[in-house]
Amino acid sequence: MKPPQTIPVAPRLRDNRGMASIAVFLFAMVAVFILMANFKLNYAVSMSGDAFDTFNSQTVEKDGIAQIVKESILAIGETAPIVSSNPIQTEIQNRLASMTFPAGVSVALASADTLPANPFFPFATPVAAVQPAYFSSSPRGVAGMGSLFTSLAIQGAAADLGRYTYTFTRSSTLAPGENWTYTVNADLFSVPLTNIDVVAYGLPASGSIPSQAPSVPVGTFGSGVSTLVVTSNNPANDPTAYPDLYAPQAGTEVLPYQYRNEASFAWNAYEYIWNRTYQDGLLNTAESEPDPGNQASSGSDPTPPKGALYDFSLPAFDPANPGNYPCNPTIAGVTSSGNSLTIDCSQVQSQVIAIVDSEGIGSVTIDGSAGGGNPFILLIRNTAGGLGQTQVSFAGDNSRPAIFYLENSNVGFSGDPQVQGALFFDPTTVASGAVTWYGHFSFYGSASPLDTFPISVNDSPTVKDALAPLAPRVLLVSTTSTRQ
Repeated sequence: MKPPQTIPVAPRLRDNRGMASIAVFLFAMVAVFILMANFKLNYAVSMSGDAFDTFNSQTVEKDGIAQIVKESILAIGETAPIVSSNPIQTEIQNRLASMTFPAGVSVALASADTLPANPFFPFATPVAAVQPAYFSSSPRGVAGMGSLFTSLAIQGAAADLGRYTYTFTRSSTLAPGENWTYTVNADLFSVPLTNIDVVAYGLPASGSIPSQAPSVPVGTFGSGVSTLVVTSNNPANDPTAYPDLYAPQAGTEVLPYQYRNEASFAWNAYEYIWNRTYQDGLLNTAESEPDPGNQASSGSDPTPPKGALYDFSLPAFDPANPGNYPCNPTIAGVTSSGNSLTIDCSQVQSQVIAIVDSEGIGSVTIDGSAGGGNPFILLIRNTAGGLGQTQVSFAGDNSRPAIFYLENSNVGFSGDPQVQGALFFDPTTVASGAVTWYGHFSFYGSASPLDTFPISVNDSPTVKDALAPLAPRVLLVSTTSTRQ
């Protein structure tokens, strides 16, 4: 019987088993490396996300401090019916106190520059205005101060009031490494309201609200005309408004921070120019005008009243009747006949002519000047309410820039004249007839006058420059913040 035979194992099979073991080992090593790399990647992503969140929150905090400075400056220096009498430090502290910061974080005002005045006629001599540069080191340009700020600042001559600095200390009890200093630079410019060619500001008052935005007739705006339209942003008042510009929790009209300068140019400024403070300032200036048309009488006749303030409820000065006081003065460029006045723009010598029509009985014809001349202001103040509107007629071309403030007036243009100046309508003024206007046109009311008033507005830097010394000034503010 033969012994059992042993079958030898092939050397290649042993080699294959060894290679498989090595492969399994390498795969395990690669898997471990992949897991470690994935862990490190996730850790890095997590750390990067935390760092980004921290940076983002710090940026929001830093920019929020800049917003506080801007709002505080405007609360004091804005052209508005009511402004704060507090110093800038108090305004900033009040806003800081209302802010909610992260746990353990406190921010305090360390230093604050005193704000400059924003003087304008008739209360003070305004700062000289020049056309701002866009890219420039001297005078400094407005590039980088914000697109909306820049779009308003470069529309005409403006006064650069300078840069003012405010520093804040930021401390954290939970993270001492996050104790910083915020520095906010505020750039201030005083801009004539007449620099914007067309401003439309109004709130629906009748309750009859259109279902769509009003259309602007073709030819209303000439080449290069700048426009600013501000209306109700409460959808309950105006379905055509943008609801994201409304704060329903407060129940008030609120514009976002980036639109703050636009609100200054329309909402607050137009409330101001039809406010008693500004209107009375113009009346007082007109009344105190040293008008050359008022000459002292001789003999026993009394001295005629001075000034350039005409009141339809008073009689004209009569030298033959010493007892007819109070009465209206004799004003250069102004002639009267009963309840009708004619103003010859070529003969006006006063900076301000004010006409008061408290009974709604007056009629005013404005004859243009063909030869130009120094700018002046014509204020027609009708406080008669529903008793009657002052009838105002523009006759002939006018190349002498003037600012026309027309309250509760029915304005007509005949012969499609060409007129230079600024035309302001209050909420109750209506207009008809065609006119080609060079300069500024704005209306403030519950309805657009354009349906019955085919005006063609044209941009004129020359007219804007001429009106700048007499126009109300709006304070524009741009703030930037840094962290040290």
